[in-house]
Amino acid sequence: MPSPFSLANPTTAFQVWFVIYLYLVPFLLYASWASLAFMDLGERVDGSTRAGWGACVILVPLIGGASYLLTAATSLRRSSRIAIVITGLIVWLLPLAIGVWLAGGPLGPKALS
Repeated sequence: MPSPFSLANPTTAFQVWFVIYLYLVPFLLYASWASLAFMDLGERVDGSTRAGWGACVILVPLIGGASYLLTAATSLRRSSRIAIVITGLIVWLLPLAIGVWLAGGPLGPKALS
């Protein structure tokens, strides 16, 4: 299995940009959403829901942190939490969709040959 960072020769700026958005930005989103969720969970006093939400944030990457921020977080204002999640999704998915469209489909033109 090839590495996710293996690029065809000659390497173009488009390939580097696409690999960064495809593989690295989801990790950055997970780290930021999970850290915000855990900071908020640390301020809660009820232990049972805190343990359940903590497990959800860890075991369900991206969706767990985003759902906690959208539904149960209390330390940030609701408008801030919505902006954090929606902006993160836009920053990741919009360039990714444009890159897939520019590449000629989900597998690119090399898949046809």
